[in-house]
Amino acid sequence: MGNEEKKAGKSSDNYETLKTLYYSGKVKPSLNKMLAYLKENPKDVNVTLLACKCLERSKNYNDLSDFADTVIELAPENGDGYYYKGVALSHIKGKEQDVISNFNKALEISPENLSYLKSKGATHYSLFTDYHLPIKFAEKHRIKAEESLLKVTQLIETKENPDYIEYFTTAEVNVLLEQNIAAKKHLLRAVNAFEATEKSDQDMNIYKEIIKVQKAVQKN
Repeated sequence: MGNEEKKAGKSSDNYETLKTLYYSGKVKPSLNKMLAYLKENPKDVNVTLLACKCLERSKNYNDLSDFADTVIELAPENGDGYYYKGVALSHIKGKEQDVISNFNKALEISPENLSYLKSKGATHYSLFTDYHLPIKFAEKHRIKAEESLLKVTQLIETKENPDYIEYFTTAEVNVLLEQNIAAKKHLLRAVNAFEATEKSDQDMNIYKEIIKVQKAVQKN
């Protein structure tokens, strides 16, 4: 086995180990290990993207923005870099157009990605409900929000066996549109799909989110 193959194998092993730790729900410990690893291996895109997940979950949007830039530089063909850049910018007031621009770039690469569509739709929806906007501009955002959010539900409906993340994404869309009955239904399906998933693919961070949203929806 050549040196390049050995490096690739070692990188894959590190990624799987870090992913397993992150999926267990230990966000901060896994992020610390990722950061230490990336100091020695700054061009490992997979681990950088895994770090982006941790940074988003820990609400460290400044570092998320920097890591997203790294992904865009190393792998401009990967839509996740633009997606995470959009997520990071979405927490800065007045950056909404830059947020949408990044989500659009992500969607050019992967036009049916549910997370990209949901996030773009949510951004347009927030602008639609911004009462400082003139009505004609707000209406345009309403239309674009509906296009993105409805596409999420339509794509899920065409899938034979949606996974727990896909059901949860649909539930989040339902919550955003104040469709609580539909949200409850999809949250229950998300839980059932999670329990039927192979343990190695069970992300406890998402499961905790599902339960949190489920409890909030049940109160309404």
